[in-house]
Amino acid sequence: MRGAGALILLATFAMAGCQSTTGDDANAVPASTLPPGMAATATAGGGGAPTDLADLVNKPAKSAASQMTARGYASVSFQDNTAYWWNARTQVCASVVTANGKFQSIGTATARFCGQ
Repeated sequence: MRGAGALILLATFAMAGCQSTTGDDANAVPASTLPPGMAATATAGGGGAPTDLADLVNKPAKSAASQMTARGYASVSFQDNTAYWWNARTQVCASVVTANGKFQSIGTATARFCGQ
């Protein structure tokens, strides 16, 4: 499982340079790219982000991923530009959309996205 986690983390960083080209803000991720388990408003301060992760929105992906691990989350799956992180202690499945090398948004996904 460690190898799979490392592969997912590597894929997250590989996708970190991808950019959205829709709308007026080239740095924004369009709502259509958010996974079905995550509400479009689930960003820091948007009523859906795990409170222990809200400060990681707009942080560089590499350091934010390290903080996720330090806070008890483990990267468990990756789909498109979204990584799913499971916290066994709190039983929270967090979904992280990465764009432009930063954590663009963080939300709470249903546990099934984290294999639970």
